[in-house]
Amino acid sequence: MKTFMPNASRKTGLVLFPAFDWCISPSHPEREERLLYTKDQLIEEGLEDFGNIEFINPELALEQDIDRVHLCVPSTARLLTHSHFISAGGAIRAAQAVMEKEVERAFAVVRPPGHHAMQTVFGDRGFCIVNIEAIMVEYIRRHYGIRKIAVIDTDCHHGDNPYRSLQSCESRNACGYIRP
Repeated sequence: MKTFMPNASRKTGLVLFPAFDWCISPSHPEREERLLYTKDQLIEEGLEDFGNIEFINPELALEQDIDRVHLCVPSTARLLTHSHFISAGGAIRAAQAVMEKEVERAFAVVRPPGHHAMQTVFGDRGFCIVNIEAIMVEYIRRHYGIRKIAVIDTDCHHGDNPYRSLQSCESRNACGYIRP
């Protein structure tokens, strides 16, 4: 009997990190169960059985990766948890996989999130402390020399920080889409 394994149309990388050591409160919507449920659903739907889907482990972002985008007060090391470094590193690792041609596209399902984080960080802004997207963009620019990068934020209150975090970049493009 021959089994059929579906293929994704393009080789796709998926980084998953639910951040077990970081939460606002046990009842807050932004907690680890959210991504654990997402991971369970992806596996239940058979994503692991697809050819051309590669699960990629996140890596740690370095303190200097974060410091290129944010001024953390009193310091990056004192303000952030280990999960923040892994979440930002997961976004960076997804970009690396594409840039190094390991995959054609990648998606990082990581937490804690960060698109509301401001450039100067005194504490959390909601639940966004550092902007993992902006950290990834600066990493790509620094390591691969790419100057023009579009940031597409589809959140209903988009642009309140991906744009601000990248304002100091010489070639910024921030795009947003708001559903009516």
